[in-house]
Amino acid sequence: MRKTRNKMTAGMALAVAALMAAGCSTTRALPEGEQLFTGLKPIEYTNYEPCQHAEDTKIEMESVLASTPNGALFGSSYYRSPFQPKLWVWNAFSQSSSPLARWITRAFGTKPKLMSEVNPALRVSVAENQLKKYGYFNSHVSAQEITGSNPKKAKVAYTVDMGRLWRYDSIQYVGFPTHADSLLHSADDQALIGRGNPFSVASLDQERQRLSTLFRTHGYYYYQPGYATYLADTINKPGQVDVRLQLADSLSPQVMLQWHIGNIGIDFRRQFGDVLQDSIHFRHLTARFNGRRSPVRLGVILRDVKLRHGRLYSSDDEAQTMKAIQNTGLFSYSTLRFTPRDNDTLDLQLDLVMDKPYDFYIEANAKGKTTGRMGPELVAGLVKRNAFRGGERLDINIHGSYEMQTGHSAEGSQSGIKSYEYGGDVALVFPRMLTLRSLFTPNKMRMRRIGRWYRYGVPTTTIKASKNVLHRGGYFKRHVLSGELTYAFQSSPQSRHQFSPLILSYEYMQRQTQAFIDLLERNPYLSVSMRDQFVPKMSYTYTYNSPSTMRHPISWEITASEAGNLLAAAYTMMGERWAERNKTMFKNPFAQFVKLQTDFVKKWRVTDKSSLLGHVNAGAVISYGNAQSAPYYEQFYIGGANSVRALNVRSIGPGRYHPSDAKLSYIEQTGDLKILGNLEYRPQLWGSLYGALFLDAGNVWSLRDSSNRPGSKFEARNLFSQMAVGTGVGLRYDVGIFVLRVDWGIGLHVPYDTGKSGFYNVSSFADAQSLHLAVGYPF
Repeated sequence: MRKTRNKMTAGMALAVAALMAAGCSTTRALPEGEQLFTGLKPIEYTNYEPCQHAEDTKIEMESVLASTPNGALFGSSYYRSPFQPKLWVWNAFSQSSSPLARWITRAFGTKPKLMSEVNPALRVSVAENQLKKYGYFNSHVSAQEITGSNPKKAKVAYTVDMGRLWRYDSIQYVGFPTHADSLLHSADDQALIGRGNPFSVASLDQERQRLSTLFRTHGYYYYQPGYATYLADTINKPGQVDVRLQLADSLSPQVMLQWHIGNIGIDFRRQFGDVLQDSIHFRHLTARFNGRRSPVRLGVILRDVKLRHGRLYSSDDEAQTMKAIQNTGLFSYSTLRFTPRDNDTLDLQLDLVMDKPYDFYIEANAKGKTTGRMGPELVAGLVKRNAFRGGERLDINIHGSYEMQTGHSAEGSQSGIKSYEYGGDVALVFPRMLTLRSLFTPNKMRMRRIGRWYRYGVPTTTIKASKNVLHRGGYFKRHVLSGELTYAFQSSPQSRHQFSPLILSYEYMQRQTQAFIDLLERNPYLSVSMRDQFVPKMSYTYTYNSPSTMRHPISWEITASEAGNLLAAAYTMMGERWAERNKTMFKNPFAQFVKLQTDFVKKWRVTDKSSLLGHVNAGAVISYGNAQSAPYYEQFYIGGANSVRALNVRSIGPGRYHPSDAKLSYIEQTGDLKILGNLEYRPQLWGSLYGALFLDAGNVWSLRDSSNRPGSKFEARNLFSQMAVGTGVGLRYDVGIFVLRVDWGIGLHVPYDTGKSGFYNVSSFADAQSLHLAVGYPF
């Protein structure tokens, strides 16, 4: 180990000395007659007529002609760093034959990119071919090598003469049978090419694929895109193209025949290779398995099978069937097979192999702060698939987290504070919309009514019960019991809805110290938010994720919830005033509020290996009627691994408020309003290792004045000055099934008075850092 360290130290010292002696040259060791490629000049376009098609063509030209030089900035073909240490090392040591020089060259150097490797002539040829595919048949591309002030360096300048853009004049579909021709004309409005559109090989391929999809969704099982070919005439009319799509000759009669679904067979296997000995037969349906009954109730599978006996085959139904079966999570392997019979009938066979019935999972997070707080978080759970033979999923988990405050002079604490939280959840997820009415509705009628819910995925009904215990050392021990009923479904491939008509929780104190009682007496809002109370809640969440094909996708989630309003309305009907407080449910007060939250993420792909992400999270909770303050668990806070990463959880706000005793921050520093913004650049460093450079800003505020928390009320005119701001760097390692993350946050600005003026008002650099270890991306 010492020899290796000494070798690296000596190598680096020698490298530095050699670089200084060599004058940091990037060309000294180039072969005779070669030049170092230093990038492209901006591509010049002539005869360019602005339109979307021309813009797409320019993007294609940028891609075809791109060639990155050594030290390219963000993968650019035009800009490179003025500092090229790897090239300097290569030039200083590559010509030496000593073992140490060869090692330094391999470890710290990079071979220069030469003009001969760029090969502009080949790129010109490829570019001209691509222009013809975009309809620029008279185009021309030229390249010029421009030598710099240093004769051993050169750039390339490309000129693209686009010429005239050719457009479609007429489109004909020839040779199709009468019934297929009628189907084509019925979908004319869906055609992807039309008279006057720019010629494009890509659009021709897309149109041929559209016809294949059209035929296969209307019973033509054997039809393929390659069964029709294009004939194009570019001579008859200058600048215009006559196109004919002609059905190929000598095709099998099966190709242009519409097929219907015949018998349906379903094989259930526990393992590959199982010999099935038992079966059930219903008219045109046969299910085979081993044992007294099938592993999954047949109705559960048939609900997902869109292909039915006697119906026309449809590739759309086939795709939906496969997606629905895979989404059940019950099978490790699933496939559909079709067998032709009687000239127009396809028998369907489903081969299903059951997945293992149990899953055990462990999730771990760790968080730490240089000012003293740190602790681990652990979640362990067991999942039982197909719990009652109906595709149900039973999920039981326990979780716990621990946080320790060791004490730090910068936070004003003199004694250690320890807190922990633990609990458990039991959730039963049904792969259907489960209502009282559906339980008493005949199966066939129920399937017709709810079939629309299954078009974009399997809807779910979740029944969940949980218990959480929060222990705050030296102050209190609080319990939260809750149960909920939640429905979830998708209305489109991008839109998901989640509705919880009932979430009932009960929060109560098991133990509290005299110090905490004194704190409640000084803070009326805390005495309300942390009292023993019921929270009868209703919630709706809408989630949108843009198509995966978008280069710059977005995701947006908005949640609206309320608590206690229906119960308060019932009291009003019985004569109680709406504004009357301390109304009870089972002899305990109940919460009454309206809450709105939103979370938005935008991703910009800078290069194929790097991206920039923007994130905005905001929320507000308004309490009224039966309570002046929302329950503690419903209030907002700032800080932590997924928030302002320079801060610990609940260590800033509300507003300009800063507790005189930092030991109280975990309790006091919550609010009714939250605004959070994050900006993060994620470049790929090497393989599955990614870096991060981030900027975070946010805070929470109260909506009412509080003499106990001066400066906590929201004031729009002071919004930006009251935002806590932090920056930092991080690493993300993608192991495939999850991402390991470490973030080092550095504080830049805090909203309270620190005695320092200006934007950077952190009291000391050492006390403004946080280190977070977590699993998954922050947003």
